[in-house]
Amino acid sequence: MAALDRIEVVDRAVSFRQAVNEAQRASQAAPHLAKRVVFFTDQQRGVWNDLQGIASDAKIPAMQIVNVAPDTRENTWIASLQVQDGLADVETPTTILVEVEHQGESPRQNVLVSLFVDDVEVAAKAINVEPGLGRREVAFEHIFRTHHPEPGRPAFVPIRVTLTPDRLPADDQRHLVVPVVTALPVVFVDQFNDETEDVAINRVGETRHLRKLLAPSFGDRENQRHLIRVRHRNINQLDRDLLADARLVVVAGIADPGTKVDLLREYVQQGGQLVIAAGGDFNPSAWTSAAWRDADGILPAPLLNQPLGQLPEQSKGSLKPFFLATENLASQPYFRLAGISEGELRDLYSEPFFFQAVVADVSDELVERVRVFETNRLATIYPRTADADSSKPLANDPTTADDIQRWLLWESPTLAQNKDQIPTDPDEYQRWLDMTATAHLPRVLARFTDSDHTAYLVERTIGRGRVVFSSSGLLPHWNTIAQTNAMVLFDRLLRSMIESTLPQRNFESPQQISLPLVTSDRDIAVSLTRPSVDGFTEPLDVGFIRRDQLGVTVAKPLQRGLYRLTARKRDETTGREHDDPDWELVVAVNGPTSESDLRPLSAVQQAELNAHPQLTLLADGEPISLAGAQTRGQDSWWWLIFAVLILLGCEVAVLVWPVMFVRRAPAATSPTTTPLTP
Repeated sequence: MAALDRIEVVDRAVSFRQAVNEAQRASQAAPHLAKRVVFFTDQQRGVWNDLQGIASDAKIPAMQIVNVAPDTRENTWIASLQVQDGLADVETPTTILVEVEHQGESPRQNVLVSLFVDDVEVAAKAINVEPGLGRREVAFEHIFRTHHPEPGRPAFVPIRVTLTPDRLPADDQRHLVVPVVTALPVVFVDQFNDETEDVAINRVGETRHLRKLLAPSFGDRENQRHLIRVRHRNINQLDRDLLADARLVVVAGIADPGTKVDLLREYVQQGGQLVIAAGGDFNPSAWTSAAWRDADGILPAPLLNQPLGQLPEQSKGSLKPFFLATENLASQPYFRLAGISEGELRDLYSEPFFFQAVVADVSDELVERVRVFETNRLATIYPRTADADSSKPLANDPTTADDIQRWLLWESPTLAQNKDQIPTDPDEYQRWLDMTATAHLPRVLARFTDSDHTAYLVERTIGRGRVVFSSSGLLPHWNTIAQTNAMVLFDRLLRSMIESTLPQRNFESPQQISLPLVTSDRDIAVSLTRPSVDGFTEPLDVGFIRRDQLGVTVAKPLQRGLYRLTARKRDETTGREHDDPDWELVVAVNGPTSESDLRPLSAVQQAELNAHPQLTLLADGEPISLAGAQTRGQDSWWWLIFAVLILLGCEVAVLVWPVMFVRRAPAATSPTTTPLTP
C-alpha cells in the first residue's frame, strides 16, 4: 500500500493497450520471475476504446481487472479555455471563452467560474450546470491594456480559469498563455498604394475594408497600439525586404500577379500566411496561368474562365444575387461566435448579397491530381532511407530541415520535416506519404447557394504556410459583405492566420516540450520551475532542438499548470550567473479533457471484456488470485513440505532400524554339564 501511495497522479491519458504493453515490457525485463498481471481501473470508458482492436490478440497476458471506481460518478470540469480570435490586442476587448461540462445524477447550483490574469482575479460568473445537456459556454471580456508588448513582437500573458472545487479538483482549473500583440506588420496589395489611393475621388483599393477592420485608423503614429501595422502597396512594390517581417499578406483585386508568384510562394513555404481575393480587375485566366502551375504555384485550385453571376453594371437592371450556404457553418471555427446560436449565425451570414464570383475547380478529379503531385514531390524530397542513394544530394525544398536560404525574420512554429524521422518500413513510409499529402490538398471552407455549390473560400497548405482564396471581392462592386455584420468572418479568419505564425505556448499532455531560444546567445543558464514544486528550479541544457535551431527541452511535463523558464547570462570572467534574468518564458500545459469523463464501460465494451479469454473482471469483494498460468509452482510448497516430511520419516527409520533389530534377536544359552557317577 505504501508503494501505491508514492505513485504520483499525472495529467495524461492512458489506454488499455498501453497498459498491456507496459505489462509485457515489465515481464520481459524479468524473465526468471513468475508473473501475475493485475490491472486496477476505475472502468473509465475512454480507457477501453481500443478493446475491440485487441480482442483477437493472443499475446495478451492473463490479467485480472480490479474495479476501483467510486460509487458515485459525478464530476464538473473545465472542458475548454480559449481566446475567440486566437490573440489579443491592447485596445479592444478580447473575448475569452470557457466551456464547462457536468456529469452526475443531480445538477450543481451557483458554480463560480473565475478568471485570473497574471494570477489576479479580474472577473467571475455564477452558473448552474445540468447533467446530460452538454457543455455550458461562459464568455468573459477583458482588455489587456496594462500590458505593453513591443511593436511587432508578441507578449505572452498567462490566464487561468477556476471552478468551485468538487470531488475531483484536478480538472477544476485550466491554463492558457494568450499572445498580446501590437503593430504586427501586415502587407495589403491591391490596385493602389498609400500614395495613389484617394477616398475623396473614390480611388479605393480592394483591401480597404480589411485594413479598417484590423486597424481602424491608418498611419504609423496612430497605428502603434493597434493589432497590426498596415503596409499598403501595389503588386510591383513587393520584394523580400517588404515581406521579411510580415506575418500576413493580402492580395485582392489584382488582374495578374505576374512575376511575383515565386516571391510569394517562397514567403508561404517558410511559414507566411497569404490571402488571395478576387474583385477589382481580377482576371481568372491570367491568375491560373501565372499562379497555378499544376499545383506548384500559390493558388489553392485552378480557376475557370467563366465567372458565376454578373456585376450590377452588366446585369442590365436584372440582378440575380446568390448567397452564402449556411448549412455547415458551425463546423468551421471562423464562422462561430460566442453566445450566438446556429439560427442567429444563419441569419447573420445570409445577409450579404453576392453578384459575381470566380469559379475555382475543386472537383474530385482535381483533388486527386493534387494528391498525386504532392505524393510524388514528397517521395522525391524525402526518399525512404533504404531506397536513398547517399551519393546523390536530396532535392532542395524550403520545407526540408536542410540548411537553406531563409529570408523571413521570424521563425514559423510549424517545424520543417526532419529526414531522420522518415519511416523506413515500406508500409509505414507509404502511410506517412499519404497522410502528409492529404494535409496539402485544397479544402473548401465555405460555398454559395447556387446549384453547383460554387466554392467561396478555399484553403491549402503550402510548405509551412497557408493560402486562403476568396472567390469574390471585398468591395460593394462584387458583393455587399463589407456593409453587413458578416464581415466578422474576415476578422476571425485574418486574426487566426496571424495567430498561427506566433510561437506555440500552449500544450496538451506532451511527452516533452522543445522550445527555441528567445535570443541567439548560447552563453546563458536556463532554469525551469514546474507547477507542482513551488520555488524549486531545475537546470536545462541548451542544445540543438533541430539541426538549425538552438533551444531547450522540458522533459515529462506531467502536471497541468504553468512552466516558467528563466535565462540568465553568465559573467565572462567569473562564470557566475547574473542576478537579473535576461529573459523569461512561460508555457501552459493542460491535461486531456477525456480524462474528466468518468462514464463507465459501455454495454458493448463490457461484453467484449467479458468475452475475452485472458481477461477476468473481478466482482466487488472478490479477492485477487496469485495462482494461474503466469505463476507456475505457486502452490508447490504443499508438495515440498510433504516430501520433506517423507524424507524425515525415512531418516528416522534408518536411524532406529539397528536398535529395533538388536532388541528382537533371541538370547544365547550356556552348555549343560552332567556330573559323572562313580
